[in-house]
Amino acid sequence: MATEHSQAYDGIILGAGHNGLILQAYAVRAGLNVLMLERRSEPGGGLTTFEDPKHPGFLHNTHAFFHRALNQMPWYEDLELASYGADYIEPELNVALILENGNSLQWWTDFERTYDSFALFSKSDARTLKQWHDDFQPIVSQILLPEAMSPPVPPDARRKFLQQTPEGRLLEKVSALSPLEFVTREFENPVIRAGLLFFNGLREVDLRVKGFGHHIAALLASPAKAQMAIGGSRSLARALTNSVKDYGGVILTDVYPAKILIENGRAVGVETRDGQIHMARKFVASSLNPHQTFLDLIEPASLKAGDARLSHSSITFWRRCSL
Repeated sequence: MATEHSQAYDGIILGAGHNGLILQAYAVRAGLNVLMLERRSEPGGGLTTFEDPKHPGFLHNTHAFFHRALNQMPWYEDLELASYGADYIEPELNVALILENGNSLQWWTDFERTYDSFALFSKSDARTLKQWHDDFQPIVSQILLPEAMSPPVPPDARRKFLQQTPEGRLLEKVSALSPLEFVTREFENPVIRAGLLFFNGLREVDLRVKGFGHHIAALLASPAKAQMAIGGSRSLARALTNSVKDYGGVILTDVYPAKILIENGRAVGVETRDGQIHMARKFVASSLNPHQTFLDLIEPASLKAGDARLSHSSITFWRRCSL
């Protein structure tokens, strides 16, 4: 198949999920001419909502449903997403584990109501829950939230910083555990143990992995709760898309990338399955998964061991802003 060249862009982004759209929105606001390539018929990735044809008015989010504290994210304000129709509600009953007998373990935005729900299963565990909630509030506000909004620091520097305060030392001590170890050490009731690990799993954190023992306590103490987009998750996709287009960003849908083009150790463009070639003057960024990005789209010869130029200078793997 003959190839055809399109115009050159400052940058090309693969995958119009929310990560890629956020990156493109910032880039076009910075004055860059950026192209997005998306294989589906509309942007959004997991931000999909369908109306049930048999039940008009019923909207079903097929992937991303709860968006945790989304309207508190810096990019939500920076990109003016409220003005583009991305409005959110935060249910008072945030999460629940429903048992076969009809009882439920409930997680409310009001911690006292969460405490009361846990106390129905175990007063001792409810007290432990409150202790971790109270102990981790300053850890969340003073350490974890600032870290989430800042570039990562070397492990030794972070360790030295944490050792300077009681809160930091507690965080480091608890983090050494896995979520499973933390829960089995601190709580006794099997329903509460299962509930806490269920809540942990909703954030896609492996309960067996050490280094995340602080995760459940941090969730308890965090003011950030699960939210739902009015009109379905697609409302966020549409807001991001319109935010990009209003600043001149180009989004091409129904396009399958076939190859990331490499010249002299740098990514310089993307060839699609239909033979189109799109060139990038400054960068190629991917919000696809690592297998697709590095194994499917880059020829093995371009990923030679010891050649750091490719990953450091011209390809960005962009997966940070998860929902």
